[in-house]
Parts: sequence; C-alpha cells; structure tokens
Amino acid sequence: MGGVAMSKTIKASIIGITGYTGLETLRLLLAHPNVEIAHLTSRQHENASIGEVFPHLSHLDLTVTNTDHKTVGADSDVVFLGLPHKTAQDVVADLHGSVKVIDLSADYRLDDVETYEKYYTSHNHPELLSEVVYGLPEVVGADAIKNASTVANPGCFALLGQMMLFPFKGMIERADIFAITGSSGSGKSASDGTHHPVRNHNIKSYNINAHRHIPEITRAAGIKEDQLNFVPTSGPFARGIFANAFVKLQADINPLDLAEQAYGEQEFVRLTDNVALANIVGSNYIDLSYARGEDGVIIVQGAIDNLVKGASGAAVQNMNLMFGLDEPTGLDTLAPIYP
Repeated sequence: MGGVAMSKTIKASIIGITGYTGLETLRLLLAHPNVEIAHLTSRQHENASIGEVFPHLSHLDLTVTNTDHKTVGADSDVVFLGLPHKTAQDVVADLHGSVKVIDLSADYRLDDVETYEKYYTSHNHPELLSEVVYGLPEVVGADAIKNASTVANPGCFALLGQMMLFPFKGMIERADIFAITGSSGSGKSASDGTHHPVRNHNIKSYNINAHRHIPEITRAAGIKEDQLNFVPTSGPFARGIFANAFVKLQADINPLDLAEQAYGEQEFVRLTDNVALANIVGSNYIDLSYARGEDGVIIVQGAIDNLVKGASGAAVQNMNLMFGLDEPTGLDTLAPIYP
C-alpha cells in the first residue's frame, strides 16, 4: 500500500520543539530519508544549540530559535505545530493554505464549534474547523489526507479508542473503555498529579466521562456520548496507553472478521492475541485484540505508544501521505523497544 516513490527532500520545521511531542517529532524526522530540518522554534530560546536545550541531542548541529511562524512557513514545505491548546489556533489560521501544516494540538480536531467550546475553550477561527482534515488515515481514509493543506492530529486516548471501536461503526449498542496512560501523556510541565513521587506508586482515574477526547471517539464509532463510558487512568510508567473495551453490538457478528475487514491492509495495525505495552513502546504500531465475551459482549484490548502512534508517529504518517510518499516511510524501521 502507499504512494509514489519520491526523491525530493521535504523541508520540515517544528514550531514548539521543547514539548514532548515536538521533541518526539524531531526524533522521527531525523530518521526519515526524505526530510531536512529547516527550523526548530521555541518562545523560550533564541539561537541556542539543540544540545544546550536537550543534552541527549548534543551530537546534532541544529539550532533552536524564536523565529516568527510566518517566516518558518515561508522557508518550509511542512510545519509541525507542537503548541499548547488555544495557542495553535491563530498560527494555523495564518499558515493554512500557504504551507502544509500538521497540528498536534487539539485546536482543529473537532469540526463542530459548539462541541469544541464545550470540551476546550472559545475558538477564534470556527470557519476553518470544516477545512482542516482529521489526521487518522486508518479511520478517515488516506485519500482525504493526501489532498489536505492542514491536518489536525488525533488525541492519544482518542486515537486508541477510535481504532478499538471503528470496526463496529454503526453497530454499537454501547461501549465501556478503561484506558491507562503513562506520565508523558500529561506533558512536560509537572503538576501535583504527575509529580514522580506521587505517580510512581499510584494508579488513579480522572475526568471520567468528561475527558476531552470523548467527541473524537464517539464520532468514529458512530455513537452518542450517552452510549460510552470512558475511564481514563494514569499509570506509573512513562510511555504508552493500554486499554480494555467492552462493546455490546446490535447484532451477533464475529468481531475479528470485522477487524480484519477494517485493518487487514493497514501497515501499522497488528491484530494479535497478546496485547502488551512492552510490545509496542518506541514504535508506530498499534496492537489490537478482539474476542467474544459473555452475553454478547465483545472484549477489545489495545495498546499504543502515546508519543509515537498517539502523536508524532501519526503526524509523520500524515506527512508521508500529504507528500505522496509510501505511508510507512521512515516509520517502519522503528522497531518496538524491548525490553
């Protein structure tokens, strides 16, 4: 599967390099055979070497600047935004149509302004919500992304939840998802709930049935919010999301048959009987299992690396489609880190 062989170098920039998703995007782009780094920007740094900001990258001859986003766009073929929610709204609006943009924030993930404002905040550019393409190729289809000027990357919980339920779209009576995520999903800035001494020995749930990723999940599953129980939970590890879903269907259908129909040709989906974080961390793979439970309930398990397939890996996957590259380019060499 995939696109056309391409030798042209893609000039890629990252606005917001110092957050975890910006940094992970850089890691993946450095391994990409078609990419050249144009700009790495941060509001906190001006002409600092990447090694000064991140000592583990001291071998790289790259500089972090505070270059304005319009200059970055003019110098680039594609711009990745690793900005906080709300901050990306105006930047996307300024760059949309002049350069390809992949936004890793939540600002353009929802195409309905009322839903966006219910779960996030006010939106300065609601007219663009319908123009920005949602960047989950396994769900929306690769063709929609190939022709996009700007792509909104999915949320990490949202990506996993959607892909667990998507094979049953239009057939779900109700679904219950329990998902446990690593601390990197909370971002770089520490808080009381993410501080290591508290999190290291702890598991706790939060935002039950109120998490911001719910509208993305229900849209892909073809259900309403009152048909979903979603229990996000923080776990004592750095990377990955592991989830169980219990799905009641409207008809008695073999779940694995539906999963194979939905994902049989997808490069990064592995249908397996053994889902475990250790099998996917560091990679762009998503492992899924589907089995029949009691009383017609389908038991689904899934796991992703929240920083790769749940964020930066999906962003690079989208970039490949937008530039006519084979979809797995630069990603299929990222084997999971084991142990």
